[in-house]
Amino acid sequence: MFIAIFVAALAFVIMFHEFGHFATAKAFGMKAERFFLGFGPTLWSFRRGETEYGVKVIPAGGFVKIAGMSRFEDSDAVDDDGRLFYQQAAWKRVIVLVAGSATHFVLAFVLLFAGLAFIGLPTGQLTPEISSVLPDSPADEAGLQAGDVIVALDGEPIGEWEAARADIQERAGETVAVTVSRDGGERVLQVELAGRTPDGVRQGYLGVVPSEAVRDFTVAQAFQETLIGDLSIVRVTGATVQALTEALSPDSLAAFFGQVGSDQPRSIEDSGIASLVGAGQAVNTFGSSGNILAVLLMLASLNIVFGVLNMLPLPPLDGGHVAVLLVEESVNGVRRLRGERERWYLDPAVITPVALAVIAFFAVVGLTAIYVDITNPIFQ
Repeated sequence: MFIAIFVAALAFVIMFHEFGHFATAKAFGMKAERFFLGFGPTLWSFRRGETEYGVKVIPAGGFVKIAGMSRFEDSDAVDDDGRLFYQQAAWKRVIVLVAGSATHFVLAFVLLFAGLAFIGLPTGQLTPEISSVLPDSPADEAGLQAGDVIVALDGEPIGEWEAARADIQERAGETVAVTVSRDGGERVLQVELAGRTPDGVRQGYLGVVPSEAVRDFTVAQAFQETLIGDLSIVRVTGATVQALTEALSPDSLAAFFGQVGSDQPRSIEDSGIASLVGAGQAVNTFGSSGNILAVLLMLASLNIVFGVLNMLPLPPLDGGHVAVLLVEESVNGVRRLRGERERWYLDPAVITPVALAVIAFFAVVGLTAIYVDITNPIFQ
């Protein structure tokens, strides 16, 4: 179910990206011929004005077709009123091309804002409130539940989770009276603590996951934090770009592909590219503890990654079209200074093979990262 939600969210992100191109093109009076959800054979469509809208068989993303995207591809297109894409002023074409990537940053901002305003920000401090109970654990067998707050052990009040954990670890094999607050009252449950020996030291084991303390924000505070605070879209984008650069370094790539097929659990220090994607970990977190914030932050991060990668100067990415446009305008500017009136155009097909190879590499790395993260998630 949660993977389906994740896939649906990605489809929406891609459609919103295409809508950015579509809306700006229409605003500038360009001719948008088609706007479709999905790929493959057409399931259903209708025409309104000059644009055909519809749904394809494979609901993975979508596309918009703007007439005259390339003078070479649409050389037979005839439009007497000058509404083809390549006939527009350079600044209009740049806005239309950049609008797709801009939608990713808008979505990232909205997701970050929503997470802070309606959920809050985890502080990293654990509390005695139980987030989840591990199956077949001593806590599960004794009847502890998610949402219970541990208030005392053998009658001794518990203020912080660290104190409770230290007490539990010292009492392996003992039966402890655990007082919990539940539904407005208190209950005392007898729990026989199991023993385990991590690092060769026998420790008591209860089998619960504590909740994190959350800092609440008002709507105004959340907006300010997302705009100029530590979680501002600018800072998060900078951190994402830095992480992306480090993750794609030769050393990181070598270490990453060495993890493929390995059955050894990964630590945070070894996570590299896979933790940058983080899909499996976030989806698992959402499914196990209802941590919607983790999913929102993951989707915000993915949107920033999509926005940055899509502006790389490689056709057929939007950044590639912008690069071609800038090269054309620069060359034609020099030609005008020389008195040459005929415009020069760069055919994107000339550099497309190299660009497709780079894009294929990124696709392989991205899909492999998701596979590694789902099949071999990070442990802490």
